[in-house]
Amino acid sequence: MITEVRTGTRGFRGRSYLWTIGLLLCVVTATGCPRMVSLDYQPSNPLRGQGTVGTAPFHYQASDEHRVRPRQVESNPSSKTELFLTKEIGVFFSDALRLELGRSGYTVSDSSDRVVSGTITRFYLDWRSDEDRSFELAADYTVQSGERTLFSWRCSAVETGPNRLVQDGILIRKGVADCMRRFIEAAQAERIL
Repeated sequence: MITEVRTGTRGFRGRSYLWTIGLLLCVVTATGCPRMVSLDYQPSNPLRGQGTVGTAPFHYQASDEHRVRPRQVESNPSSKTELFLTKEIGVFFSDALRLELGRSGYTVSDSSDRVVSGTITRFYLDWRSDEDRSFELAADYTVQSGERTLFSWRCSAVETGPNRLVQDGILIRKGVADCMRRFIEAAQAERIL
């Protein structure tokens, strides 16, 4: 009789386990699952400059307004998947700017009298159709010296590509690189950098 009880319990546990797995799959399918993307940003601009400049963290407006979390890429609310970067988006953007400035020949130092900061007003990935994806970026850059604003500039970029998961990181890197290059060009034209 003890053998029958154990067999019955084991059968119940097996069915319970399968039921739990089935329920979990239903929840994941219904709500979508988050994806984490690690972006190894490589600076690519061909610009040349000199001097010392600092950077301060960028604000991520969508996170500040509690529409998304600090690492979350904003997307269409009807999308079944949420995309997260391994770094907070404001930190990722600041780090990318430091790399681009360094590649251009600037010495990046926190003790510089000129500091670049700003706000990312749009960091949005959209799956618009079965055929393409679109990444939209908008950022407001500010160069300050102490309390004085030396230069303000707004950048926006749109990158589109095929509707493949591996494309997300590529679109984000291309959009960020484009904005960084154009910001440095504009700041050099105004003799700020």
